Amino acid sequence: MSAPTSRVFDLPLPDLHLEAGARIRSHLARGWWWGPAGDLPWLQSRAHLLSEEAVRANALKIVRRTRAELDERTDSRLHPERVAPDTSVPTVLLVHAFTGDMRAGGPGGWWEPVIGPGCALDPERVRLLCFNNLGSCYGSSGPADEGFPRRVDDARFGPPAPLLKGDPRLDETHLPATITPWDQARAILQSLDALGIERVSLVTGGSLGGMIVLCLAVLAPERFERIAPIAAASEASAWVVGWNHVARRTVLADPGYPHDCEWGLELARQLATLTYRAEPGMDAHHGRGRPRPGELQAPGWSSRGHYPIQSYLEHQGTKLRARFDARSYLALLGAMDHHDLSRPPEPNTRGEWGVPRIQASALCVGIKEDQLFPARHMDALAQSLRELGRHAEYAALSSPYGHDGFLIEWEPLDALLRRALALPPGGRTGAVVASEEEPSLRALPSMSEQLTQGVPLSKAVGLTRELG
Repeated sequence: MSAPTSRVFDLPLPDLHLEAGARIRSHLARGWWWGPAGDLPWLQSRAHLLSEEAVRANALKIVRRTRAELDERTDSRLHPERVAPDTSVPTVLLVHAFTGDMRAGGPGGWWEPVIGPGCALDPERVRLLCFNNLGSCYGSSGPADEGFPRRVDDARFGPPAPLLKGDPRLDETHLPATITPWDQARAILQSLDALGIERVSLVTGGSLGGMIVLCLAVLAPERFERIAPIAAASEASAWVVGWNHVARRTVLADPGYPHDCEWGLELARQLATLTYRAEPGMDAHHGRGRPRPGELQAPGWSSRGHYPIQSYLEHQGTKLRARFDARSYLALLGAMDHHDLSRPPEPNTRGEWGVPRIQASALCVGIKEDQLFPARHMDALAQSLRELGRHAEYAALSSPYGHDGFLIEWEPLDALLRRALALPPGGRTGAVVASEEEPSLRALPSMSEQLTQGVPLSKAVGLTRELG
């Protein structure tokens, strides 16, 4: 069965009550799908499909919607008879990183080289889904939309105290409502519910996406069979929060914030880029003295000249300013800051919380040269899961590019994804025997039986695997 072209779609969702107390109304998720042709009737019956021309024309462009546009989109009728998804097709859920979007594969997709026929993530054999993260500006509900709640709506903590002259706290009337990875994971669970997807064979993503992967596995442990968090951690360290604090202050210091934030957003992105990369890769590609294309030798020194790294950072800042919303940037910085698996999203939560709730088999991937999320965090998480009796492996990816290696090192990443797909299933199928109400679960072959036939284990594991 062949796989048609991938499609982007909008999903109207129920109102979402955020962890800090605000409420998102006229809630939308924008998603991306690629899978077998037989999936299309199911998707068409449950979502508003965007035209391929519109998707190409608006790729990585900020989506700003009025309240009337949001109401119209969420109130518009879907197909009167919803088609059930084919449970024989395994679902793989991808979660994008900080400023990414839902287009994981296909032209311009952030994982394009590892998605497609014959690749680790093969849409002829699995159903691939990715949703724009809550709080972003590429189609899911976020601060670029009119009527999105503000920080003053964080009702769980009462009204903010008045700001006195010289008070270092922030004026909450100009800030988006607080979003956490728990909220972002809950929005994804809402989307899966709307699509009728009850079981996910693998959920994977890197950086902030890896944080959300872990939150999903904690919130709905019975739903996910395998997880592969990459370059993430079980909580945001003081190092991460500190960098984010400086970036936030930089954005807010721009006199044009929030509607015309230029240099503030540029500088914040330049700061972030330095944390996303590592010294070896920077020196190799942007070190001093490298000849420009077409030159036999590097130009002579000048007090007015830019070093290559300076030009590179300026370029990165300019690109982001043109494609991202400043308030969304702040919302996502806050989400990363508030990541903590040990903190229940609801007060007075009973029983164990955090890592002990995870039932999925796990491949925890760290990047050796990562300066933002050192690889030891993923190694420690795998160890904790093993101590709890879960199947958990640690894999170390080596990349001179540092944290961004999961967006660059395609050959080892392909091998790691194949390994993740071959893990024994955890979650509901790995923890308990299917009940009489769920007879179909017993009939499903394992993911490794469906996806790894003929793939040597050495290829699936590659040179990057290091088991703890």
